[in-house]
Amino acid sequence: MTKSDKTLVWVMRIMGGSMMLAIIAVVMPDKWLKLAVHEVDANVPVGPLIEYVARGWSAFYFMLGGLIWLFSTDLARYLPAIRWVSWCYALLNGAFLAVLGWLYATMENDWTWFFGVIAFDVAVAFLFGLALLLLSKGVQKDIAPEA
Repeated sequence: MTKSDKTLVWVMRIMGGSMMLAIIAVVMPDKWLKLAVHEVDANVPVGPLIEYVARGWSAFYFMLGGLIWLFSTDLARYLPAIRWVSWCYALLNGAFLAVLGWLYATMENDWTWFFGVIAFDVAVAFLFGLALLLLSKGVQKDIAPEA
């Protein structure tokens, strides 16, 4: 395993592992969710839609983190999936960063700390996609000998 491959494995495990921590939000008490929503916007009631979105997205992140961790266990085998994930992360979050930058530059809103959290999250996801793209370039697809 090359140094680039080892770095790729560690990047994937750090991101995948941190994403799996989202399982906490799936099972957290309602009180925690209400407190978090209140911190962002005190006028938003926590009803079924907020519950569904918060817990559903958290479950999605948990599952995606598990897949990224799984992909890190055999780079050659999962190379097509790794590249798919990396392109999705880079392109979607790159576009989202452009939109956030445009909004920040043109809108006269009172951006709160929450806007900064979103921008940071999107920037990290974009950089993760780029890192996967660059580091996966050196991964050699194993070709099984014919029987």
